[in-house]
Amino acid sequence: MKVRRIRLWRLFFWIAAIALVLEILGLTSTFIEMRRQRVGGAAGLVPDQIAAVVHLWRSLGETQRKDVLTAISGAGLSYRVTPEAPVDSSKDAHVREVEDAVRKRLVNEAPSDVVALIQARRFGRDNRAVNWALSTEPVRVYVRLGAGEWLVAEVRGDLLPRFFGLPTGFWLGIVGLLLTGGVLVVILREGRAIERIAHSVETFAATGAPEPIPIRGSPEIAGLAKRTLRMEEQMAMLLNERNVMLGAIAHDIKTYVQRLKLRLDVLEDPTQIEKAMHDLDAMDKLVEDALLVAVHANPLKTREAVELFALVADEVEVARMTGGPVTLNQEHLGPFFVGGDRAALSRALSNIIGNALRYGSAAHVTVRSQGPAAEIIVDDDGPGIPLSQREAVFRAFHRAESSRNRSTGGTGLGLAIAHSIIERQHQGAIEIDSAPGGGARFKIRLPRINA
Repeated sequence: MKVRRIRLWRLFFWIAAIALVLEILGLTSTFIEMRRQRVGGAAGLVPDQIAAVVHLWRSLGETQRKDVLTAISGAGLSYRVTPEAPVDSSKDAHVREVEDAVRKRLVNEAPSDVVALIQARRFGRDNRAVNWALSTEPVRVYVRLGAGEWLVAEVRGDLLPRFFGLPTGFWLGIVGLLLTGGVLVVILREGRAIERIAHSVETFAATGAPEPIPIRGSPEIAGLAKRTLRMEEQMAMLLNERNVMLGAIAHDIKTYVQRLKLRLDVLEDPTQIEKAMHDLDAMDKLVEDALLVAVHANPLKTREAVELFALVADEVEVARMTGGPVTLNQEHLGPFFVGGDRAALSRALSNIIGNALRYGSAAHVTVRSQGPAAEIIVDDDGPGIPLSQREAVFRAFHRAESSRNRSTGGTGLGLAIAHSIIERQHQGAIEIDSAPGGGARFKIRLPRINA
C-alpha cells in the first residue's frame, strides 16, 4: 500500500504563493487608494492641503484662524503661524519637489514665498535634499501669508507621489513582488525536477525497468538526474545478466538431471532408485523455481485483459482435482478485469492456494471488488503466520516453519514468485493477515481495468 506523502517543497510553494497573493492585494489596494486620492483633488495629498489652508486663511477672521489650525493639525501633519522667516541653515537642505508642488497649486505666489526644508545633507548648487523620502526627519514647509507672517506645515510621512506618480513604498512592494515571484518559479522548477527523479526511482524499484528522466533544473539537480538514470541502467543491466546466467545454469543443471534419471534405470535396488528419483525431482523443482524467481523479477513486455474470477475458478478447480478441499465465493457481481499476464497470475494464485493447503487442511478463496481494485482473499485453517515473519515469507528461500524438510516446507520460493508477479509485474499488493478461523489470510489486490 502506498502512503501519500506531503512533499516539503510543495508546502513551501503554497506558503510563498499565499504570500504573493497577499502582496498583490496589498499593492492593488495601495494603487486604488492613490488613484482615488488623485481623482479626489485635495483628499490626502499634502501640497493640496497646504494650498487649501493658505486660500482659506485669508478669508477667515482672527478667532476662526486659530480654530482652523487646531482642527487640521494631527500626528502626521501639524500647522502653526509664526512671524519668523525660514533660516537657510547649513544643516538644512531644500526639498525642491515639495516646493514645486506647493507653488504649482499657489499660482500667484512668488518663488521665495514657498520654502521646504529638511534636516539633511545638501547636494548640488540649489542645496537640494536627496532621498529625503526615506528620511525619518520631518519636512518643514513655509508659505508666506503676508508681511511678517508665515504658515509652517510640519509633515511626517508621505508628502506626494515619489516615482512615476506612486509612493516609494509601492515600488518597494513591486521589488518584493518580483523577488517572491522569482523564488516561486525556482521552487516550482526545482521541486518538479526532484519529484521526477523520485518518481523514476519508485518506478524502477517496482518494475526493475529504468524510466527516462528529463534532465532539467539547476546544474546540481540535472547532475543528480543523470547519475540516477545511469545507476538505474547499470542495475537493470546487472539484473538482466543475472537472469541470463541463471537461465544458462538452470538449463545445464536440468540436462544433467535428465542424464542421471536415465542412468537410474540400470540400478537394481528399487529403494535406492526411488530415493534417488525423489532427490532429482526435488533438484529439478528447485532449479525451475529459482529460474521463475529471476523471470518474474522483470517487467511484463505485453499485457492482456484477464477476467480475474474465471482465472481464480480455474485454479480452484485444479486444486480440487489434486485432492485439495478448496471453496470459492464471489461477494460482488463481476466481471473483474485486470491487465497483465494470465499465465503469471495463474502461477501466483496456484502457489498461494498450494501454500494454504500445505499448512492447513482446507483453503477458502473469496473474490470481491474493493474500490478501483479487485481483491482475492485466500484463508487457511493452519497455525497462521506470526506477525514478525509476515514480510520475511516473501523472501526467496524462506520457509515459515523451523524444519528444513522440503516435503513440508517446499523450496521456499513459491511465495517469493507470487510476490514478484503481483507487485513487480502487475503493480498490485499482497499482504498477510490472520484468518477468522485462526489460520493465515493472504490478501491480493490488483488494479481493475475497463475491458
